Amino acid sequence: MVGTAVEAEHPKTGRFANLARQLDIEITSIVTTSTGFDALVSFAQPPDELPLFTDLPDRATTELLDALEQESKGVLRNWSVRKYLYSLPPGVHRQSYELHENGITRKRVDIGDVRRTDVPPDLPALLEVEGNIVGVGFEPGRTEVRIKSKTGTAPSLDATSEQVEAALDMRKTIVRVLGVHDGRRSRLLTLARAADPRFKITAETIEEHIFKRWSGVFARLAKG
Repeated sequence: MVGTAVEAEHPKTGRFANLARQLDIEITSIVTTSTGFDALVSFAQPPDELPLFTDLPDRATTELLDALEQESKGVLRNWSVRKYLYSLPPGVHRQSYELHENGITRKRVDIGDVRRTDVPPDLPALLEVEGNIVGVGFEPGRTEVRIKSKTGTAPSLDATSEQVEAALDMRKTIVRVLGVHDGRRSRLLTLARAADPRFKITAETIEEHIFKRWSGVFARLAKG
C-alpha cells in the first residue's frame, strides 16, 4: 500500500517502505480448546508529518481479511495469504477471523474448506533480446528466427515468412527483437535494427495505430 502511494517519487526499497515494515502481527494468547489465537496488530507510529501511515494498520488488516476470504474461495488475490492457507493442516475445515478495535468488531470473515487454485506455471511473458541473427528456419509449418545475444543464444522464435525474410535482410546488423514466451515455445512479435529508434507512444501514434486502424470495428460495436 505504501509503495503504491509513493512509488512515483520513492522506490519500494526506500525509507517509507522500511517504515511500513514495522507493521506486525504479535500473537498475544492461544485460545483454549481451539487451534486459534488472539493477536495484536502493532505499528511503531512514524512522526505526525507522515499522514500516509495514520490508518495503515486498519487498512492493512482489512486487506488481509479480504484476501483470506477471497483466496479461500479460489480467487487469486495475495500469494503470501495463499501460501499461509495452503500450509494449514488438511483437517482444518472451518476458520474465523475477526478484527476488533477498542472492543468493537470491525470485520469478520468465516471460511470453510479452502478451495485450492494454483497459479498456472507457464504464464506467457514478453522476451526482448538484442543481438545477431544466427539462423532462420524454413521447415514447412514452422518458420523461425534464432538470435544470439551477449549472454547466449535465445530460444528459437516462431516467425512468419515475412519476418524470416526481414531477418535475412538484417543478418549482418545487430537487431532488437520482441517476442512472447509461453513456457514451451517463443513467438516473434517485432524485429528491428538495434540502431533504429524505439517506437514512441504519443497521442498521435495512439490515434493512428488504434482509433484510425480500428475505426470500422469501433463503429460496428457502437451500433451493437
